[in-house]
Amino acid sequence: MEQADLFKAVVDICVLIIIAELTSTVGAKLGLPRILGPLFAGVLMGPHLLGGVIIGDAPFIEYSDLILIFSEIGAVLLLFQAGLHMKFSELMKSGVASLAVAAAGVIIPFAMGLVASTLLGYDWLVGMVIGGALSATSIAISLKCLGEFQQLGSPEAKLIIGAAVIDDVLALSIASVILSIVSDPVNLRFSSMLRSIAMTLIIWFVFTAFSSRVVPWFAEYMNRLENLDPIKQNIVPLASLLICFGFAGLSGLVGLSPLVGAFMAGMAIAGSRFHDEVSEFTEHLAVLFVPLFFIMAGAQVNPSAMLTGNFLLVGVLGIVAIVSKLYGCGIPAQWFLKDKEKGMRVGYGMISRGEIGLVISSMGVTYGIITAEVYVALVVVIFITTMLPPLLLKKSYVNDPTCVLPDYMRKGTTPLGETSKTDQH
Repeated sequence: MEQADLFKAVVDICVLIIIAELTSTVGAKLGLPRILGPLFAGVLMGPHLLGGVIIGDAPFIEYSDLILIFSEIGAVLLLFQAGLHMKFSELMKSGVASLAVAAAGVIIPFAMGLVASTLLGYDWLVGMVIGGALSATSIAISLKCLGEFQQLGSPEAKLIIGAAVIDDVLALSIASVILSIVSDPVNLRFSSMLRSIAMTLIIWFVFTAFSSRVVPWFAEYMNRLENLDPIKQNIVPLASLLICFGFAGLSGLVGLSPLVGAFMAGMAIAGSRFHDEVSEFTEHLAVLFVPLFFIMAGAQVNPSAMLTGNFLLVGVLGIVAIVSKLYGCGIPAQWFLKDKEKGMRVGYGMISRGEIGLVISSMGVTYGIITAEVYVALVVVIFITTMLPPLLLKKSYVNDPTCVLPDYMRKGTTPLGETSKTDQH
């Protein structure tokens, strides 16, 4: 990247962060969850609207590789922060519940997506791509909402986090199965599909259990080194970030999502005595990187494609996407939490789709399985489901007299990248 391009990218990043903060503040003034502001700002400042306006010889906002990298860092930090709110022991306590909710949250959307697309006249392989794209939950939106509402330590939040992580692992397994079908449809067997899914889960669990033991020890070792340094230069938080991005990279190498690896790292740090120190340090970085992730999520939406798409397909898939997660996850959660409203909050939090759904959709286009029409419909549905959880969760918590909401939900004074400092750990 040339110096002029680098300077343009830095300016674009600064502009996007400022707009993200302004829109989140406006959203809060209107009584909306703050996270919706950056999403709408992403649509407005995306390459299909104001961001694509040519000024001189370049677009107003040029979505360069640097902006993409910053947004991906934001996603990794967001999942790392989520992991800091859940120890491995807590995940084990809710293991059966998380696994049950996650399994229902993958199987039901996949089956409903497959059946619905088949009834609409599409091939069964197209139905598998649609079902796979609808099966993956995007935890980032719900996490930001729960952090905004100071509810990350609540039972339903912990169940959402645990289920969503397992959900992503299962969804990635479905993606690998779809690839196997495309590459070798003749020799594919049901047993090999189950084996692929089981191996992915085993790798994830072993990796998580191992890191929960080793990382706290490593943090203690770093702390001893820090005590030898008279300047005290935040060695433990910096080492924790190294672990975060290292785990994200390793997860990608073994076939898992990098976001799952970041969550593992956060959960491992949560089991150490440095949780608060690392959490505070990470919050400062999140102010810079996290808004860009949500801006990029909105920027991928093409409003003109939404207006000219197949409305019947969008409507059917939208209903399937919402109902399958709301009740597929909400009903089992009600049974485990012994509370109808908390169970429904789990359903609300699991509605949103995101990066993994887009990956599966893109994979379908790349291999010629789905048409551009189906791809546009999936993108629109993913965007719609991204918008719903903040509104549904806020309504649920506001109507709960036992829930003490933070003042800034009414005043809109907390920066976008910040999470609650209330100790929910």
